[in-house]
Order: sequence, then C-alpha cells, then structure tokens
Amino acid sequence: MRFMLLATLALASAVPAARALPTAAQIAAAFHELDTTRNGALNAAEWERASFALFRAADKNNNDVIDADELKGSTIAQDTFLRIDADRDGRLSIGEFMELRREIFAVADIDHDDYVTFVEYELLIVFEEVGWNDRNQSARIEVTELRAALTKAFERLDADRDGQLDKEEAGHMQAERFDRFDKNKDGKLGLEDLVVGYRSEFGA
Repeated sequence: MRFMLLATLALASAVPAARALPTAAQIAAAFHELDTTRNGALNAAEWERASFALFRAADKNNNDVIDADELKGSTIAQDTFLRIDADRDGRLSIGEFMELRREIFAVADIDHDDYVTFVEYELLIVFEEVGWNDRNQSARIEVTELRAALTKAFERLDADRDGQLDKEEAGHMQAERFDRFDKNKDGKLGLEDLVVGYRSEFGA
C-alpha cells in the first residue's frame, strides 16, 4: 500500500516526491505544530483541526471544494488529488479530503490506542515515502508488519549499500533514538537493530 501523508503545510511543501526522507528536525517541527496540547501525542481532534486548516489553505474561495486552479497553488500533490477525487469530477471536496485524512490517522496509530505518538508519526513519514505491504488488509500499519516495512525502508536509507545505517543515512531519526537502538555503540544500525528498536518502542 502507498499513501500520501500531507501532515502539515510546512512538511508537505518541504518534501518533494523523489528525495531523501525529511530530517529529524523537520519531522519534529511538523509534529510540534500538530501537537497543540503539547502532550507528545496527537489525538483525533488535533488531527482534524490540522487537516481542516490544510484544506482551507488550498480552498482559496472557501467553497469547500479544491478545483484544478486552486490545486496548482497548494501543497496538495497532483497524484494525491487524483487518488482521493472519489467521484472523478476533477474537484476535491472537503468530505473526500477529510476522509483520507482520517484513514491516514488510523494507519499511523500502530498500537490502536487512538493517539499518534511521535514514534508513530516518525514511522508514518518513513512509510509514506517508501510504502509498506498491508499483508493482513487491515488498512493500517501493524506491529506484526514492521519487519517487512522496515526492511523496505532500510533498503532506501542504506545509501552506500554497506548493510549499515550511520546517523546521516538515518537522518529522519532523533539522535537519542538512534543511540538507544545502537546497542553495541559502534555508531551504526543494522536492519535487525532497526527492527528490534522500533518494535521495542511498542513493547513488542
């Protein structure tokens, strides 16, 4: 499954389709903008408000529809527009857009507790770029699917193909998380370090 993130205006505009993943600082800034309660987790209401603001920023004439002209000046990608224009009328309704955003929130909520924590958000950013296989057809990322998804991400991140990620290659990850996952303290993460580390974040 491949999905588009559209997390915030700032992040969406900062991340072209084919490039390195956003940096840890960019991800943290986007998350901080969404986390209005400052409790380190996003609830459905915060997500809805941010989604609504994103739509409103593109809907210049405030008619609850984004048309082709408005799309050109927005941070909503053309391929995203085509994917969620359900009735194929060349216009994106607020209902269509908000439905996608609710689906993305569910995708990101890996532990199914109705909150998106920072680590879940970080993984959402990664998997939005590289995709993941929805093996059980649940339309969400499951802890049991992390190994396959992280294997795919690792292949993308391992720029020099040496089977290890240094801090630059894992630039999407907070330094503290990298250090925590780096059990042998060699400044490198292998695939198993990445899988075990992220799974441990969810108590698995």
